[in-house]
Amino acid sequence: MAEDSFQDKTEDATPKRLEKAREEGNVAKSVEFNSVVMLFAGLMSLSFMGTHIFSKLVSGFRIFYNEAGSMSLTSDSINYYIHLGVKSFLSLVGPFAGVMLLVGLAANISQVGFMFSPKALAPKFSKVNPIKGMKKLVSPKSLVELVKGIVKLSIIGTIAYSTLMGHQDEYLRLMNESVGGILSFIADVMFQVAIRTTMALLLLAIIDMIYQRWQYKRDMRMSKQEVKDEHKQAEGDPLVKGAIRSMQQQRARERMMDKVPEADVIITNPTRLAIALKYDPDELGAPVVLAKGARLIAKKIREVAEKHNIPIYENKPLARSLYKLGEVGKEIPAELFRAVAEVFAFVFQMKNRRN
Repeated sequence: MAEDSFQDKTEDATPKRLEKAREEGNVAKSVEFNSVVMLFAGLMSLSFMGTHIFSKLVSGFRIFYNEAGSMSLTSDSINYYIHLGVKSFLSLVGPFAGVMLLVGLAANISQVGFMFSPKALAPKFSKVNPIKGMKKLVSPKSLVELVKGIVKLSIIGTIAYSTLMGHQDEYLRLMNESVGGILSFIADVMFQVAIRTTMALLLLAIIDMIYQRWQYKRDMRMSKQEVKDEHKQAEGDPLVKGAIRSMQQQRARERMMDKVPEADVIITNPTRLAIALKYDPDELGAPVVLAKGARLIAKKIREVAEKHNIPIYENKPLARSLYKLGEVGKEIPAELFRAVAEVFAFVFQMKNRRN
């Protein structure tokens, strides 16, 4: 069957479809936003910890070079220096890496919430299918990514150029600066370029995040037929439900008809309606409706009554009221007590005469 055309997908995705897509790892997420937020966090971390890290590295190299001539290279000393180097490296880089990890998780959670999708980790042939890969190269999404790349390069180039030109009056002064001063100036300018670029890219990333959510909602749209099919799966096929309901009604009628032989009287319309009543003064507070029915069911009730010699009493108004207000298995309504009592008085009187 051919897939529905894009124009046919006019309905918003149902919660079930969105949940299924989420289980497969298909969510609205901007990779640009995560990357820029982590870049910004990295720059801020370097601005606070960069001097400390640099000074510790310089101090460590000085100690190493000062002691290089007197070092005795043995297996124990090599293990010691390796252990010391790894420990120093982790103490310097660990906090920075920890900040980056937490920021990365926070950026991802802010977009999609807490989510773990094993299906997204499973290998898929479609991801390495060259035919689908070629289709992606000429898709509207690839065009959008190309435009985004060009815009980002333009932003970075413009910011870098304007920042460098903003310090052009200071370049001649560098001729009289020490190597440390020159490096400090270069680092400062590079940091300015990085911060300004990051802020511009952050704005672009927010726009991209809004676009990705719009695109995701658009891609997840469903056709009216898909919505109907999903609803049918969730609620069940109407034909099957109708068959089940019919079977339940049939069983209820059979159980009802099994109670008819216990009735004391059958009140009829005379042919269209039939209501079977039972009354035991010692056990019941009021007569109980054992069965009721119209047309064919009424006919069956009368046939069972005739077979078991149950009195049949014709009273059209009372039959209509009992059929309308009475419930099978429950006592008759209070407003019908008097009329029904007259019927049972007549029935019991007839029984006494026979006896």
